[in-house]
Amino acid sequence: MRPSNAVPTALSRTRSSLERLSAGFRWLLAALVTGLVAALGLTRSGLHRLAALRAPVARVVRGPLAALVLGRRAAVSVILVGITPVLAALTAGAVASTTGYRPLERWLVGTWTGTDPRIVVFVGAALLVGLAAAGAAARAGLVPTGLLVAGPVFGVAVTRYGTVVSTYGGERVVSLPDAVAVAAGVAAVGSVAVVAVGYPLGAACRRAVRIVRTDRGERNEE
Repeated sequence: MRPSNAVPTALSRTRSSLERLSAGFRWLLAALVTGLVAALGLTRSGLHRLAALRAPVARVVRGPLAALVLGRRAAVSVILVGITPVLAALTAGAVASTTGYRPLERWLVGTWTGTDPRIVVFVGAALLVGLAAAGAAARAGLVPTGLLVAGPVFGVAVTRYGTVVSTYGGERVVSLPDAVAVAAGVAAVGSVAVVAVGYPLGAACRRAVRIVRTDRGERNEE
C-alpha cells in the first residue's frame, strides 16, 4: 500500500476553497457596485434629478407633515402640552381619594371582558375620545393631542404605587419607579389607541363646521 500524506491534500483543498470564496466575493462586490451605479444613476443628470427631488420632499416634511405632527397653531399645542401634567395630577388625586387603584382595575377588567360592565368606564373612555377630538378641532398636532390624552391615563395608572401585587416570587409592594414605568407604558399605548379614534373624529367635525359656515356665508351674500 502506498503511504498517503493527508496534510498536502488538506492544504490543497483549503486553498481551492479559499480561491472559490474569494472569486465569489469579488463577483458579489462587482455586482453590488454595478447595481448601485445603475440604480442611483451616478451621472450628472442623475444627481440633478436627486437634487430636484430634495426640495419637494423637504416642503412636505416641513409643511403638511410638520403641521400634522406638531400642529398648525403653536400656541394651542404649547397649551395642551402644559395642561398634560395638570390633568395627570388631578386624575391621580381623584382616583387615590375615591375608589383607589384596585377597584378601578377590577372595573376595567370587568368592562373589557363583559363580566361586570361599569358605566363609569364608558364615560371615562368617551371623555378621552372627546379630548382627542378637541385637540384635532383646535388644530393641535398628533403629538400634543396624544400627550393631552396620555395625562389622565398616566394619572390613573400611577395610583398603582404602594399597592400589593402577587408575583411568582410572592407578594410585593409596587415601588415608585415600577409604578411610573408601567404608567408611562399604559399611557403611551392608551393614548395611541384613543387618538386613532378621536383625532379623525375631531378633524371631521372641524371640516363639517367649516363647510356649514361657508354655506351660510354664501346664502347670506345671495
